[in-house]
Amino acid sequence: MKAADSTARPGRLVWMDTDLWKRRVKQRAENDGLARARSRVIEALLAAYAEGSLDAPVPAGSTFGTVERGGCRVYLDESVCERAETRWKIQEQARRGGGPGFGLLCEVLLRKYAEGRAESRITAAPAGNAGSVAA
Repeated sequence: MKAADSTARPGRLVWMDTDLWKRRVKQRAENDGLARARSRVIEALLAAYAEGSLDAPVPAGSTFGTVERGGCRVYLDESVCERAETRWKIQEQARRGGGPGFGLLCEVLLRKYAEGRAESRITAAPAGNAGSVAA
């Protein structure tokens, strides 16, 4: 069964902070009227990051990766994922000399969103047409 926000996108299991995805991002999405569109929120954030209009610095002294992590199912456009992941690998290779996981990028962007440091605009479209997402 597909999630309500899948919109025919393939499901991708992203290894990230489960509390962030299941509680904090869900709460912010509900406050924004996007309770059933969390995958579209992360897709908008990834697209903005891939285009260079949103940064994703890993904060110094961050606790990323030290919390309980698990597989979170998200429904994303693969081309958006590939573009964002390509930029992320270049950024993190320069920063720390290693190839970070896609889940860390998602965590950084979602924390910005959950903490109110990034906005998301999602527009619906009539059936049969594509809506748009932007961060």
